[in-house]
Amino acid sequence: MFLKSKKIEGFSERRIEIANTQILIRQVDLEDTKKLVAIEEAVYTGSAPWNQFAFVSEINQGRGNLYLSANVGGQAIAFIGISYRKRQHDLHITNIAVLPIWQNKGLGSYLIKFAGQLVKENHLGILSLEVRRSNRKARKLYETLGFKEIQELPSYYDDDHEDAIEMEWCL
Repeated sequence: MFLKSKKIEGFSERRIEIANTQILIRQVDLEDTKKLVAIEEAVYTGSAPWNQFAFVSEINQGRGNLYLSANVGGQAIAFIGISYRKRQHDLHITNIAVLPIWQNKGLGSYLIKFAGQLVKENHLGILSLEVRRSNRKARKLYETLGFKEIQELPSYYDDDHEDAIEMEWCL
């Protein structure tokens, strides 16, 4: 199911409750890309790491990409991008962001755990990601969930050449 299609046929919308609020988790489509950029701009204080073209490109690729958004009252409040990497035989979190007012409520953890569930369902064993060395808050969350640091990636980010830490969660 997950590895065969860019639009996941078996994925169905689901509702979850976080902080006494009903949240709709649904698959992102091309019309949502502006919302993803807006979330990043809020998270990264006005400077989104990815532009709309980058999101469109990722969503359009037929290599097993899945983008999900979390929505309250029709407004996107968070998203996660997941990609199947055939050579590494893993699922890779390409991008994740949660609006600042929704951080520390469990929504990011839910999205990551959902990705972990896909790893198990597809018998892959590993969920991977990169994180900025300076993003201690995210690194702590990932470690709490079970991710381990694998290696340092020097000058990984184009904008400021900050190092990244590659992390993996063996499931």
